[in-house]
Formats: sequence, C-alpha cells, structure tokens
Amino acid sequence: MKQSTLAMKLMMSVLVVGILAYLGFYTVTGWSDGLVTTTAYLYTVNEGVECRGTVIREEQVISGGESSHTDLIPSEGERVGKGQTVAILYSDSSGVSTRQRIRTLEAEIRQLEYALSSGMGSTDVTRLDGDVLASITALRAMSARDDLSTLEDAALELRTRVFKREDTYGDKREEGHVTALIATRRAELEGLDASLSSVSTTIAAPSAGTFSGVADGYESVLTPDLLPSLTAEELDALLSQPVTLPADAVGKLVTSSTWYFAAPLPIDAARALVEGDTYAISFSHDYFGLVDMELIRLDVPREGEALALFAARTNLSDITAIRQQSVDVVTRQVEGIRIPRRALRVRTETVSTKHEDGTETETEVQVTGVYIVIGTRAEWQPVEVLHTGDSFYLVAPARPEDAKRLREGDEVILSSDVHHGKVVR
Repeated sequence: MKQSTLAMKLMMSVLVVGILAYLGFYTVTGWSDGLVTTTAYLYTVNEGVECRGTVIREEQVISGGESSHTDLIPSEGERVGKGQTVAILYSDSSGVSTRQRIRTLEAEIRQLEYALSSGMGSTDVTRLDGDVLASITALRAMSARDDLSTLEDAALELRTRVFKREDTYGDKREEGHVTALIATRRAELEGLDASLSSVSTTIAAPSAGTFSGVADGYESVLTPDLLPSLTAEELDALLSQPVTLPADAVGKLVTSSTWYFAAPLPIDAARALVEGDTYAISFSHDYFGLVDMELIRLDVPREGEALALFAARTNLSDITAIRQQSVDVVTRQVEGIRIPRRALRVRTETVSTKHEDGTETETEVQVTGVYIVIGTRAEWQPVEVLHTGDSFYLVAPARPEDAKRLREGDEVILSSDVHHGKVVR
C-alpha cells in the first residue's frame, strides 16, 4: 500500500513538472515571437527647400503719444476703417482698471440681453441643472478637439442657462428682474465711460488697413517699391542697418491686401523653381500653416545667393506680426502609404525571363515589400519606396493594378520571424 502511494506521488510529480514545462515553453515562445502589427495609412510629405525669408508689406506706423498704459482695441490682424479707434492711452493705471470694468459690463449686458431674448420662464430646477451640465460637457468636448467654430454661441448658451438657474433658485422668475439688471449695468457703464474720457486719449486709424500691435522700424525701410530690383545681397544689407521706431508708436497698419516674402536661396535650389508658378510656403514657427504664394521674380546671380520673391493675397491677418521667418518652399508633395521603418523588408525572389529564341533564364532579384495579415496568415506584398523619413517610409504597391496589393488600413506585420503563408493567428 505504501509502495502504491509512493508511485502515485511520483507519477503526479512528473505530470505536474511536464505541464509546467509545457506552459513555460509556450509562454516564453509567445513573449519572444508574439505578433506585432500596425495599421498602414495614407500620409503626405512636403519636400522642398528650407530657407529664412523676410515679409515685406505696405505699412504705416500708427503714432499718437507716449504713455506707460496703452490699451490696444483691435486684435492682431483685424481689419479697421479710417478713423476707427485703435488704441486708448491712459494717464495712470486707474484708467486701465476702468476699461477692464467697462469690458466686463459690456459682456454682462450682452449675456443678460441674450438670456432675456431666449426666455426666462422655466422653473424646472432638475432640468436646468441637467442643461447646465450638458453645456459644460459640450464646451469641454469642443476644447478637446480644438473646435472653436461655435465657441461663442456655446458660451452664450451656458451663461444663459446659468442665469435661468440662478433666477429659479432665487425665486426671481419675472422678466422684469432681468430688465432691471440690464438697466443698472447700463447706468454704471455710462458713468464709467464719462469718467474714462477725462484720463484717456483716443488714437484713431489714419487710414483703412489691417491692424498690428507690432511695429519694428522696418516699415519705411522694407517696402514693395524695392522688389523689382532687390537682390539677396541688398536685402541682407537692409536688414543689417540700424532702424529707429518713433517713441510714440502704438502699432502699424498694413494698407495693402497683397504681401510679399523675399527668400534668399542657394543658386542650385533656386534653379529648380519656375517664375510664375505657385508654391506652398510652409510656415512653422510664429505662424503654423501652408500659404500658396506666386513666385513673381527670381534673381539668380552667377555667384552668392539667389533671391526668390513670392506674393500672396491670402492669410495676411496671420502674418501681420512676422518680419523674418524660417520656412520650407514646397516643391513637391509626396502621397503614399505610411509604414514604420521596421516593417519594410527585402527578400530574394527568382524571376524567369523568356527570350526570342524560346529559351528561358532565371535571375535572382532583391524585392522590397511588407508582410500583412490576411485572415490568419501572413502575406507578402511588394512595394516601392517613395520617401524615406526619420522613422517611417512612404510606399506604394509595386503592382498597383493587382487585386491583391497593399492598401490603406491593412494590418502590417512588424514581428521579425515571419514568412509568406505563415499562420500568425
């Protein structure tokens, strides 16, 4: 009996060890040879010439008086009309505080008028609380996806619901209450406007144009009149000379809708450009975006640097504060399927060639491609490399007419141990 029990224990021990060894082997194998994939997607790369250029515009400095307390009224890049107020100068800091209170009152009056026009009769507290929460959630979602297209309307809606909620809790359900609030704030606003006029000086726009609060002294030095004969050497000399800005300058006006970008370039790079063509200029520092600009003049000397002069009538409000900017002059856009570098593989294939005399020869060639997951197996897809990035390739199917080819959305295999037809799932 004892021998039987001992034998059973030995058998159980051997069985447990075997099961553990089996599980350990496949666990290690799974960790070392697990399937790693990524999704291929369409991507566009801009290829071109990097340079540092200068923005040239028709500009007029706005002057009006020195003050340590200045309030600029238009926002950067805003269109203003002749005679429109662009700045208010205050004799002391109290004027700034008064002006801030005026803006607050103006905003409150707008909110109250909006709330009044939307109706103030609801007394369902539970529903109002839900509406307020829904408005807050909507604003949070808009912020997360950088959608500011309806931000002002959404903010007005939230504040209106807050007003309704406060009125309900305070048992002030009459519209007359809101009307009285508006009248009170209007009276305070009129009093502040009157007091502000005694401690402030108003600066008006001398002409119509696009406003900028940034003046640098080059407004009268770098003008469009220079462009017909400007060279890269002359531009460098103009940028090197000292400039003076009036002490009472409060900003400037861009008085023409057309603006220019002067870009010194290596001669070889300039020869690849064509005068009269339109190029995408990629701004990526003070302003981020692509601006389509026409190459209106190309000066290519025998030695030194060339000068490319571009012109545009769009995006003026985005670049009013910019004078010099590093950009990319995009000469070609490459669109392809983006894959990680480790997904690209090279394998040897045998290609048969038939000759006119009927003979056939076989040649080994190196073929570039990727493995993708089709069902449960890995499938080889030949590709052509269009562009090489720091961590990725842009590729296209080597045989785009084939029904079976790499497509956007395919699951590309990154694992190292893979071959055509291997079961991966």
